[in-house]
Amino acid sequence: MKIIVIEDNPDISEIMDYILKDEGYEVISAEDGTITNSFDELKPDLVLMDELLPGKRGSEWCQHIKSTPSLRHIPVILVSTMPNLEQLAQKSGADGFLEKPFNISSLGALIREFAAKKNNF
Repeated sequence: MKIIVIEDNPDISEIMDYILKDEGYEVISAEDGTITNSFDELKPDLVLMDELLPGKRGSEWCQHIKSTPSLRHIPVILVSTMPNLEQLAQKSGADGFLEKPFNISSLGALIREFAAKKNNF
């Protein structure tokens, strides 16, 4: 399973990368949402996206993904410290959300849930 982590904080990105690779996932990291322009070639199975990115917010990138026919099937999880993250996720069409700070088991469980959904299709 290929996961794209879009996170501008290098420490958080490194932690997520380590956790996910340790779980056996292929991980591609990016600092901003412009990587979404390469999704047709990269073919991610899941996207973990920070809300507070430079330039456009994660929820704006999520809306872009969900409004693009060739990309809308890709699950997107918004990750943030924002107090209204659940509402942002719903409004942007995200498939889920994860509040920061998160613990390793929460991240692992969320990813396994999406991996199980993917394997059921």
